[in-house]
Amino acid sequence: MSFLRLLPQRLPQFVRQVERDVETVINVLQPGPIGILEHKFTDAEIREAQATVRNAVENWRRNSTLERNPGAGSFDKSM
Repeated sequence: MSFLRLLPQRLPQFVRQVERDVETVINVLQPGPIGILEHKFTDAEIREAQATVRNAVENWRRNSTLERNPGAGSFDKSM
């Protein structure tokens, strides 16, 4: 309930912040010296990015498996 009481006080500030954020995105996306610049990625950059993504996915899968099966990845001290 306290959040709803604060909403009318914070709403104008929130709306102004959203407007500023949208203006920033629009300015960055406009072509030109400040906006989007075309970048041609080299084969090496593409391979490096793919390797980074592949490693991140492998880590995510490994962590997900460990979270679902807490004893699967640790050493069993009872042995």
